[in-house]
Amino acid sequence: MTETTAPRRAARRPAAALAALALALGPPRAAPAQPLQDNAYTIDLFQGPILAPLRVTGIAGAYAAYAEGIAGMVANAAAPAVREPFSVKWLEWDVAASISLPIELFGDNDFDNNDFDNSGDIDLDYSNFVYLTLGAQLQVGDFGLGVNAELQRYSLVDDGGAETTVVTGKYHFLGGARLLGDAVVLGAGARAVTLGLGAEQTNLTIAGISPELGVLVRPDWASYRIGATFRFPVNGGRLLGEGVVTDGNVRRAGGLILPNEVVLPWELELGLAVQVGPRPLNPAWINPREQERELRQAIARRRAEREARRERELAEIADPEERARRARIFALERAREREADERALAAGPDLLEKERRARYWNWPREHLLITAELLVTGAVSNGVSLESFLAQNLPERAGDDSAVGTSGAHVSFSPRFGIETEPIPGRVHTRFGSYYEPNRYGGVGRQHFTFGADIRVLTTTFWGLISEAAYTLQASMDVAPRYESVSAGVGVWH
Repeated sequence: MTETTAPRRAARRPAAALAALALALGPPRAAPAQPLQDNAYTIDLFQGPILAPLRVTGIAGAYAAYAEGIAGMVANAAAPAVREPFSVKWLEWDVAASISLPIELFGDNDFDNNDFDNSGDIDLDYSNFVYLTLGAQLQVGDFGLGVNAELQRYSLVDDGGAETTVVTGKYHFLGGARLLGDAVVLGAGARAVTLGLGAEQTNLTIAGISPELGVLVRPDWASYRIGATFRFPVNGGRLLGEGVVTDGNVRRAGGLILPNEVVLPWELELGLAVQVGPRPLNPAWINPREQERELRQAIARRRAEREARRERELAEIADPEERARRARIFALERAREREADERALAAGPDLLEKERRARYWNWPREHLLITAELLVTGAVSNGVSLESFLAQNLPERAGDDSAVGTSGAHVSFSPRFGIETEPIPGRVHTRFGSYYEPNRYGGVGRQHFTFGADIRVLTTTFWGLISEAAYTLQASMDVAPRYESVSAGVGVWH
């Protein structure tokens, strides 16, 4: 499935540019802090406002307990092994992609009130913002593998016209397994981060990787799920590359004092999902190989029963000539039955797959899915936001947002809540959610409200080039004080 999105640009400022990094910052603390004077600080790559696939955004990111599909990999490390209700094959694969581009619906002035990082300042401009996600998933029986990448590129321009290009990447490399049928799904893998900065005579980059673990509890035919995932902190080390100079004991590049390290903080995601209505939330997955083996065993049992019946019948015939005549008739019957059995075995896999597919489409569509989640993000020592790092050359910012220790000094908590339903069964799917964006500076955060919808518009095979599928127009929205984003796309209806 390919999904193309186009969100609204946030604000012309580094805070909005850092939407690609999902840095949720807020008003600076009242307590004074030391400005950047040397390399003894850390860039805190904290994620605040949600940048995610449309379905995840629509329910305010509360997806850890649902955790289905490629989108689930951003919320739960167990997602690659979770069989979706429409999964009917022993070996399944899927790919997904989305691209987000800035659009202006009401002109430049419409974005003046947007403040992605909740800092309250408009100090820089950004342009050329692109948000790209790529994902792939392979499921083989009880096991699954998945890869997902989120790439962001944008340019920051200061008051003097100097431009800095920022390219970031977050990656998930995951594997999982289903246990006890579908009751428990375990997953593990790695989360990696890259950060590249380009300016005049400057080309810097970092990369780091660390483990992540996930679990999903979804008892067969139960109406609830419980999910959790833990991501260890990713330490990217120093920014290295061209343009680094040493002034005394201080490393600089492009006039910026470089950090000792760049850290993506640890994260703990805990979620609960409950579904109300006739549509099942956790239908038991039918293993095609087990179903086909049962078919072969059933045919073998019928064949053995027929042979046992014939042997009893022959044993009861006393006349040798009559017994021989019946034996010849039985031989002809065996030949015909063998041909019929072979045809049944050959056609069996396709017929069984059609039955499994019909089983899914015959379930009632009416449902109300309720999800809740708590995202906990770890602290960072001597933290500075990426915005603050890039804005340290601005005189009016010195000693303020650029102060060491202003970002990530404390653990952050983000409760999330989402609702999903199908008001017009088979045609329209809607979502609503809300989440609290914590202030990474330690102040008061802000509340976000999210919306999403899928509208089924077309069923086609594209002139026989692919299997028949139903397609949807998709949209999602995220609004908060001084922030809003809108995304649109195309998807497959399930």
